[in-house]
Amino acid sequence: MDSKAQALAELKTRVISLQRQMTDRILKIAAEVEKLETLMPAKEARDFLRITCNLPTSELSTYVGFATKLKGREELLETARASFPVVKALVAAEDDARAEILARMELGARIDTQEIAAIRKRLRLAKLTPFHALIEMNNRAVRAAARKRSNEASSTFQRNLVPLVQKLRDAKAADLQTLAASKQVRRLASRLRDECLAIFGSEGVQAQSPRPGAMQVVPGGYQALCRVAEGKYGAADHYGTESDTLSSDFAMVTALRKLAGLPVSPGVREGRNRLLVEQPPHRVKLNALELCAGAGGMSLGLERAGFRHVALFEFDKDAAATLRRNRPNWEVFTDDIRTVDFRRYRDQDIALVAGGLPCQPYSQEGKKLGKSDPRDLLPEAVRIVREVRPRAFLFENVVGLLHARHSGHLADVLRGFRKAGYHTEIHRLEVSDFGIAQSRTRILIVGLNKKYAGAFRLPPAFPSRRANLGDALVDLMSENGWLGAAKWAREMREHPIVDRDGNIVAYGAQASTLVTSRGKRRKNAGVAWDGLGFDMSKLSNHAPTNEQAAAEGFKPELTMRMKARLQNFPDDYAFSGGKGSVSRQIGNAVPPRLAQIAGLALFGAMRNMLIDWEAMLWPDEREARVAVEAPSLDTVSDGLQIQPSLAFECT
Repeated sequence: MDSKAQALAELKTRVISLQRQMTDRILKIAAEVEKLETLMPAKEARDFLRITCNLPTSELSTYVGFATKLKGREELLETARASFPVVKALVAAEDDARAEILARMELGARIDTQEIAAIRKRLRLAKLTPFHALIEMNNRAVRAAARKRSNEASSTFQRNLVPLVQKLRDAKAADLQTLAASKQVRRLASRLRDECLAIFGSEGVQAQSPRPGAMQVVPGGYQALCRVAEGKYGAADHYGTESDTLSSDFAMVTALRKLAGLPVSPGVREGRNRLLVEQPPHRVKLNALELCAGAGGMSLGLERAGFRHVALFEFDKDAAATLRRNRPNWEVFTDDIRTVDFRRYRDQDIALVAGGLPCQPYSQEGKKLGKSDPRDLLPEAVRIVREVRPRAFLFENVVGLLHARHSGHLADVLRGFRKAGYHTEIHRLEVSDFGIAQSRTRILIVGLNKKYAGAFRLPPAFPSRRANLGDALVDLMSENGWLGAAKWAREMREHPIVDRDGNIVAYGAQASTLVTSRGKRRKNAGVAWDGLGFDMSKLSNHAPTNEQAAAEGFKPELTMRMKARLQNFPDDYAFSGGKGSVSRQIGNAVPPRLAQIAGLALFGAMRNMLIDWEAMLWPDEREARVAVEAPSLDTVSDGLQIQPSLAFECT
């Protein structure tokens, strides 16, 4: 055998082996799904597979239906090396079609999805009498002719629409009023409006708000044509109103471009600011209601993302005082949210309900009681969303929420959100991926009204922004004159990070889970901190001194200000309460940048804008790139501002 033939033979052997492995995995998953359905109700089983096992919805029905449609034929499927598309088509097929296909497979025939479709079609036609088969053939011919005529009519309509779109697009702002009053333009728009109505019908041009995306192309374009025909193009801008989807002339032209089949650049989308590069002005910010706000980590992030708080609820009085101290204009309530009727906020145009719900019921360090823990507020979150009816919601929690023991409870919660009319997603984020010197995994439960769900996109990770303890804290470690701070920072910067196999995957030490109140550290975090040379059993009131560093066995301790910086709080953020309370507030907080990321993604979805992530998350660097004229030496001292340090109100 020559070398080519041998290589092909070996390739064939490998491919067949892989096919058998894939079929074997399909059969094993189907068997596990069948076992699961004996342990819990069908709905809970589906939610468990979709959420906990990350099994795609498109595959779920196949595995669930396998037990009733293909049970007992596993050996045949394994012999035929059936692929997943073939198994899926077999489960979906009618009983007679499935029986014929399986019979062919037993004879050794190779079956693919096209052959399955052909068999199903042939059997459907065979059930008809010759008379009805002829009627069906004639009906298909009529439908094909109608589709052809409709396609020709819509293509002609789109070609006729292009000149109007170009005229509106190229008009200068000063000419808009004149253009809107032009009889020629209004006459053309009227004719195109009537053509659109004739082609798509009255139902086709009606807005279907629950169905976003492509389903809105025709209604949106038709609405824009009506505006132009009525002379309303170039009218006073009413950007920001939710009663009308075409909130600006730019949005109207975009809708017409889509209707005409013209390309819309990824950087050109509906919205006044097509690309968000800085905090939006107050007049276009969206209203937010926050639960379990804590010290304000999520609050700060949402504020930076373009949300204004209508109300914040925080049961802990010290944390509530921290919120009021930093934002006196915020309305902060200390009521137990379980006793509050939130329907009073339904008419306040709440865009977002957010919160860092208590994580103790699901923490790996706790008792893991889940829904049996009296602190569990997930069911309350469902109730509040149902009462407020916001456009979106955002809840943060720990990764332990996804443990199998909580799957049934989580499935109930997600089902509640779905019944309330929201498309819900669970995202797992690594804090270190976004320029925070902390190794911490968080869970975000994000839900959107179906109108906005398709537009929601979280940003990619930013590996080039990876931060480390040395760079994050070196200035704070050296503020009392410790001469070893620079060396310590270099060691932290060069600290190797290894995976489970001992391979170095990165450099730069990062914080583990921060200590809780009174300096008490969590078991898992203690080992990680000790390996970095920190003394996490204490919480120092000040940075190290040279005298302290000279003592035998010296290990640096964190100050409250250092902890706050590691949680991404700004240095001038003030905390209220005793030492233990402040430490707890910081340790339980959502890093503001993490909340800002989710908030920006939600703002972009609801305002239909793209986000310049680098500019929004690191605005200081963007400002530094802007050229400014240097002040004269005479005015430097007068204009000098001192950045305030982290303040605490300890009682």
